[in-house]
Amino acid sequence: MEQIKFQVKIGVKDLYHFLMVYNYKSVGGIFGVGLSLACLFVFFISWNGKWDGSQVLLLLAGLLFTVIQPVMLWKKAMVQVLKNPVFKQPLEYALSEKGISIAQGEQESQLPWTSIIKVKADREQILLYTSRVNACIWPKKQLAKQEAEVLQFLEQYCQVK
Repeated sequence: MEQIKFQVKIGVKDLYHFLMVYNYKSVGGIFGVGLSLACLFVFFISWNGKWDGSQVLLLLAGLLFTVIQPVMLWKKAMVQVLKNPVFKQPLEYALSEKGISIAQGEQESQLPWTSIIKVKADREQILLYTSRVNACIWPKKQLAKQEAEVLQFLEQYCQVK
């Protein structure tokens, strides 16, 4: 039986990238950025040198999805990585025809291929979604030379997008 094994340790940057993709590659995320950019545009063309209530609201709305939310997502990623014990040690993955074995320390769990509802790959990560909001995050830098082999294996059992 063919099997691929690798380890992944999720850091702040990895989790932040996942949160940004999750929040900004959706219809709501795109709409939010568009709304913020429109508010910034109106703010700058209507600026008269004086601060009034509408100017403050336009600026805040303009910064909400372009500055404030990304900063909040970075903070959320940092807090989760620092406080959640799952991020303290690397996760050991083993891919086989039966599914994915995930081990950390003395704990081990099995994830059958039928539990994977979506697989997405971008230039930095491979994401295996087990629900709409939960995913296994595999940074490509940590997969190194196994990246092509892992993607090929996933294509056999899942739909990679």
